[in-house]
Amino acid sequence: MEQVRTLIDLQEVMSQARRLEEEKRKIPLEVADLKSLFEEREAKYLATEQEFEGLRQQRREKEREIEEEREKVERAKAKLMSIKTNKEYYAMLKEIEGTRRTNNAREEELLALLSRYEDTEKRLAEQKTDLDEVSGRYRERMVDVEARMGSFDGDIGKLLARKKQVSSGLEPGVVRRFEMIFDRRGGLAIVPARNASCTGCHMHISPQLFNLLQREDRIHTCPNCNRILYYEAVESEAAGG
Repeated sequence: MEQVRTLIDLQEVMSQARRLEEEKRKIPLEVADLKSLFEEREAKYLATEQEFEGLRQQRREKEREIEEEREKVERAKAKLMSIKTNKEYYAMLKEIEGTRRTNNAREEELLALLSRYEDTEKRLAEQKTDLDEVSGRYRERMVDVEARMGSFDGDIGKLLARKKQVSSGLEPGVVRRFEMIFDRRGGLAIVPARNASCTGCHMHISPQLFNLLQREDRIHTCPNCNRILYYEAVESEAAGG
C-alpha cells in the first residue's frame, strides 16, 4: 500500500507537469495571428523597399545619361566655331539635333520614372509606419509571452524535481513501467478499483483479482487497460466493514 500511495503522489506530480506543459504550448498560439500579420507587413515593406531601390538606381542612371548627352551637345556647339566647311557645319548641326531629340525622349522617360519613384517613396513611408506599429505591438506581446514561458519553465522545473524526489522511493523498473502506462493512457496510470470494476476503463475485473487487490500486498494491473489498480471501498462496503 505504501507503493500505491507513492504512485498516486507521482501521478499527481506528473499530471500537474503535463498540464503546465500543455498550457505552455498554447502560449505561442496566442500571438500567432499577430506574428503572421507582422511577417506579412514586413514582407510587403521589404518588397516595396526593393522596388524603391531599383527605381532609385534607374533614376540615377537616367540622370547620368541625360547629363552626358547635354555635355556632348555643349562640346558639339563649341566645335561649331572651328568648322570651316558648310558640309561639316550642317553635319554637326544634324548631330546636335539628333542628340537633343534623344535627350528629350530620355527626359520624358525620367519624368515618368520620377512619378513612379515618388509614388513608391510615399507608399514605402506609409508601409514603414504601419510596420512599426505592428512590430511594436508584436514585440510588446512577445515580452509578455517570454515572461510567461519563463514562469512556466520555473514551475515545471520544480515539479520535475518533485517527481525525482517522489520516484526515488520506488524501484527504477516500477517507475519506467509507470511512466510508460502514464504516457499511453492519457496521464492516468494508477486508478482505484470499485465494485469489482476498473475506474480507468470501466471494465469488470474478476472476483479473484478484486480479492487480491483488497490484500494490498503487491502491485496488480487491470487485464484490460493495463493500468495499475488499487482497492478503494465504496460507501456501502466501508459501512459494512
